[in-house]
Amino acid sequence: MKRLLLLLPLLLCLWGCGPLDADPPRTEPPVSPPVFEMPSPELPQTLPVPGAPEESETPSPSLTEPESSPSGQETVPPLELPEQPARLAGDTTPSWNPARAEAFPADAACDPALLLEKWLAVEGLTAADLEARGCGQLILTAAQAPEGVETVTVCYERDESGAFVPAEGLSRLAGYVGRNGIKHDRKRDSFTSPAGLWALGYAFGNEAPPEGLKLPWRQVTPNSDWVCDSDSVYFNTWQERDDPALTESWSDDVEHLENYPTQYAWACVIEFNLPPEAVPARGCAIFLHCSEGGTAGCVGLRRADMYAVLQWLDPEKQPYILITGTEKDM
Repeated sequence: MKRLLLLLPLLLCLWGCGPLDADPPRTEPPVSPPVFEMPSPELPQTLPVPGAPEESETPSPSLTEPESSPSGQETVPPLELPEQPARLAGDTTPSWNPARAEAFPADAACDPALLLEKWLAVEGLTAADLEARGCGQLILTAAQAPEGVETVTVCYERDESGAFVPAEGLSRLAGYVGRNGIKHDRKRDSFTSPAGLWALGYAFGNEAPPEGLKLPWRQVTPNSDWVCDSDSVYFNTWQERDDPALTESWSDDVEHLENYPTQYAWACVIEFNLPPEAVPARGCAIFLHCSEGGTAGCVGLRRADMYAVLQWLDPEKQPYILITGTEKDM
């Protein structure tokens, strides 16, 4: 009995504590897998030093190379320039200053060189402007006071030194502009000629071309229309009504060139308000042609002078006409 009493505590211990070869209960907390913390892309890796410029691996976007999104769409708006007035090539309205003429003698007292210097200054043009256009021939047409309809016309050509000298036999020709004179920023139906510096294009006429003509020539036919219909895709162009390539017609607002046998015996296109920059409100059909008086907006020369000027003009010398002089108040 005594032996059983001695073994009883040992049996109770074995029953409450489990088997002798079991792992002891864990007393430390379980170890979790390591966690790798990524630096936030919105924060710099190192704090900037106060007063020191921040460094970046990528340059800041510039105005010339705007930042783009991954899709290629521009995200930085382009630099906005101040709005500029729409001006056609040759329009001298922004630089024109008639007061500059007061520094020169009257036209009748100017030799050809001084006459050209005077009216270039009034229009705000320089020899560099002519050189930039490659101009080797220049027709100066200066409307004379007080009416501003009769003109003095001088034809100049660039010599070997680069100076403009009057062409032989083509100095101080009598001529005409619109019945209401010349006008900067000219409008349609104003009966004014467009002041400014304009290129000269091809020649055309109802009569045979002048002997020795160097300009491209187009002969007037019974179907020749200069289209002035402002709603037409052919506005301010020459079209033949029987041309099978035409895609549409136009209204009766045309100059049917055959109807002007005297004025358009010989003529030359003044490249004013031509497509693709044509603005209908500025007008159409502006030519250098034969005339004995004020025109509807073209520039006129007497018949013999017109013939001689066409013989002289050379497309390889990039001819221009400067329409200037006294502008009447309207």
